[in-house]
Amino acid sequence: MDAILLLFILGLVIWFWQASLRYREYTIFQCRQICNEMNVQLLDQTVALSSVRIRKDTDGKYRPLLKYHFEISMDGVNRYDGYVILFGFRVIYTEINLPDGPVILHNNNRIPGDL
Repeated sequence: MDAILLLFILGLVIWFWQASLRYREYTIFQCRQICNEMNVQLLDQTVALSSVRIRKDTDGKYRPLLKYHFEISMDGVNRYDGYVILFGFRVIYTEINLPDGPVILHNNNRIPGDL
């Protein structure tokens, strides 16, 4: 019985790790597209997960609500931070903090819960 429980827990850990990698790669892809559209550089070509929540969607299914931070540069010298919020595989909010003020690119007011 203990072996079955251990295998089940190991399977959950592997599933969570694989799902995390898929969401991270999807977020990097979305951030690269945003940077290309804004003609800025995505620094370090990566994102960092800062928050994970579970929320119900409109169909009643549970989906992860993920917040990722990233950094961009407009001139190759200065760094500006931004973040993306995903609900499942859908970008619902993107904000980049520039010196002139924050730029909000995606804003879906139906964010399920606070991050």
